[in-house]
Amino acid sequence: MSSVNNLVKLSILLLAVTFVHSDMDVAEESRIIGGQFAAPGQFPHQVSLQLNGRHHCGGSLISDTMIVTAAHCTVGQNPGQMKAIVGTNDLSAGNGQTFNIAQFIIHPRYNPQSQDFDMSLIKLSSPVPMGGAVQTIQLADSDSNYAADTMAMISGFGAINQNLQLPNRLKFAQVQLWSRDYCNSQNIPGLTDRMVCAGHPSGQVSSCQGDSGGPLTVDGKLFGVVSWGFGCGAKGRPAMYTYVGALRSWIKQNANV
Repeated sequence: MSSVNNLVKLSILLLAVTFVHSDMDVAEESRIIGGQFAAPGQFPHQVSLQLNGRHHCGGSLISDTMIVTAAHCTVGQNPGQMKAIVGTNDLSAGNGQTFNIAQFIIHPRYNPQSQDFDMSLIKLSSPVPMGGAVQTIQLADSDSNYAADTMAMISGFGAINQNLQLPNRLKFAQVQLWSRDYCNSQNIPGLTDRMVCAGHPSGQVSSCQGDSGGPLTVDGKLFGVVSWGFGCGAKGRPAMYTYVGALRSWIKQNANV
């Protein structure tokens, strides 16, 4: 993964049943290593953001015209060069729906050095027809909170091994939410109230290179957005997610959701 100053995307490294990441990195391509392949329609809110015809980042469909992703996925990019694909668990199958993008709405307080406020809304040029393999996901409430060790779900498109072989198929895995006290005890620099830690203290399951902007869900609601981390496979190093609850009012104001 590149350094935090060059954050581009983050993926999900899912090895065995425990947790992982490298030094304050965000990946340059989206991928999941390990985990399980998703069934058709299992994650109907999942979006693949395509840049110049290649998977660039993940996202979550929150209305028929709005997607939530990470700010570092859209900053410096041209909406006209990015497209959104919905309704598929296999990007090579050609059965997804492709939409042009009208606008990026990047959080005005986004800090590319610290990755604080790492959230962006994407407005589509036309509405997405809902039904079947395409559905919106409900957002976590502004006061949402969960006990440490609550299980959460991560999903994204990506590689099936560390050689970065890309199957184009959607994968998923479960991770544990970490308490803020525990994250602070791990000497994680720059942890803010807009961030959530998730992974497993023993390593081997976490977000990793690629799939930044993708969903972290709890009880079927969007609780976090894949943001940054500390490499892949490091014991005691979590993945970091933008906390949806902390930015709920901003989403409401700009997406009317």
